[in-house]
Amino acid sequence: MAQRNGIIGNVRKLLFLLLPLVGVSLEVQPWFGDCLEFHFLGSYAYSFFDKVEKGVPQLQKTFESNVAYLGLDFSPTPEWSIDTDIQVADTTKQHFNFRSLALQARYLWLDDIVGDRVSLATGASGRFTNTDSLRDVSCPYHANFDFELHFSLGKEFDVSNDWAWRLWAFGAIGHANKGSPWVRAILALETNYEDQHKLAFLAEASNGYGRHTTVFIDDFDGYAKIRQKSIDVSIRYGYRIGVWGTLRASYTRRLLAKSCPEQVNAFIFSYLLPFSF
Repeated sequence: MAQRNGIIGNVRKLLFLLLPLVGVSLEVQPWFGDCLEFHFLGSYAYSFFDKVEKGVPQLQKTFESNVAYLGLDFSPTPEWSIDTDIQVADTTKQHFNFRSLALQARYLWLDDIVGDRVSLATGASGRFTNTDSLRDVSCPYHANFDFELHFSLGKEFDVSNDWAWRLWAFGAIGHANKGSPWVRAILALETNYEDQHKLAFLAEASNGYGRHTTVFIDDFDGYAKIRQKSIDVSIRYGYRIGVWGTLRASYTRRLLAKSCPEQVNAFIFSYLLPFSF
């Protein structure tokens, strides 16, 4: 039995090393890929925290989470973008397991790359999260079916043929198949040096409008009915390796937490590969 558990553990570790090479989480920036171009972006995220604000009973040890994101982004026309992601997780609460599946469609109304003053995109997304994952307090989703309407707005500042700086914002309002609505927003500043080194600073905030403020950790069932609030800040560095895509690494720290995990530290590694036929 011990040998079998050791083999299973090694398989899980191998899967988490391989998964980031083949996938993507949902895009939020107001710039799309080239027409008929695909994007693979796989991400692996490791995070940990020691306390859940207003959690009952409180954690007795550090909660650790390993999440891998898999998916595909595609632009069938210059104005439309369709992408999907699938997530698997291995955490203190649950062993290696499917977490969620999402689908998103977006439309680009304005594009500053072709002469508009700004870029503006709107869209909608839906996400299914399995019941086992909803019992995990580190899972950020609300119920089995989450739906969002969102927009993104941004502006690039060019130097020569490449953008040097860009500023963008994302906002969304959502509701699940139960509970109360929520809103979330992202503000980002990015730099680009010689189209090879990319540095980004991001802040993300979320606010749920549920009635309950106490988080019952051992009887958790998603954030749909919880008045949750959080603010996270991130720094991200990306290095482009020519036609082979871009490698990225980022660090995220939670600055504010109400009725959710607090002082969360997250390390994210990803690989982006654009291609077309």
